[in-house]
Amino acid sequence: MTHLAEAQKLFSDALFDAAAEPQSLPLFKGDARLAEQRFALYRGNLSATWDKTLSSAYPVLKALVGEEFFGGLARAYGKAYPSQLGDLNQFGAQFAEFLADFPHVAEYPYFPDMARLEWALHRAHYADNASAFNPADIAQLTPEQLDRVRLLLHPAVALIQSEWAIVELWNAHLPGDEHPFPADMERGNHALIARPQWKTEVLLLQPGAYAALYALQCGQTLGAALDAALEIDAEFDFGLHLQQWLQHTIFVGIELSDQPVQQ
Repeated sequence: MTHLAEAQKLFSDALFDAAAEPQSLPLFKGDARLAEQRFALYRGNLSATWDKTLSSAYPVLKALVGEEFFGGLARAYGKAYPSQLGDLNQFGAQFAEFLADFPHVAEYPYFPDMARLEWALHRAHYADNASAFNPADIAQLTPEQLDRVRLLLHPAVALIQSEWAIVELWNAHLPGDEHPFPADMERGNHALIARPQWKTEVLLLQPGAYAALYALQCGQTLGAALDAALEIDAEFDFGLHLQQWLQHTIFVGIELSDQPVQQ
């Protein structure tokens, strides 16, 4: 087993770094030059796979930096965060963390949050399906029960908070739309990622709406979520926002908390 582990280490080192290739050539029988050619093809295919996989998950970031630079990012990311799973759809999970530490994009501090937004959209696309609950179930609750109810979020739902205008920048890249590029990136955005009718969407949220949904995501009651929203926005219209959220089928069930309402 030790010999096998050493051989695998030599192979992987050579796959990631051509300078380490000579040490791995004794692993192969036959013409060393043929082994070098095959290694080069293997290495090129791996880089192309990284690029293609990340391009699928991060199309806006790719548009922002250009195809050539994005290819370099994909190669650097693949070496820093080798795939640990057979599912390539999970390969880009650490891209935001990678960008935060990558010195060549330091002048674009909003890139990590844009990566978080795009990854949330990517994961929402592949999230489990769940049926929306019947809104009439809420209408049957008493006011005291309504305050204690928990609304369960759809598996595709995600919430993103950023100090940058990432939602507006993402909207500006939508094909066929005429959303302008944000004039000032230093403007905070709150986002809701949802998947109504199998199509992922990004909704720009007001801070109060974000606070309410975040409370619900954390398992708090509807009463606590409303309190969180009103603390930020005294004129928060819960009914209007609830109607919008129901239209985007972000809830899949309700349950009553067994805890009494705190007065």
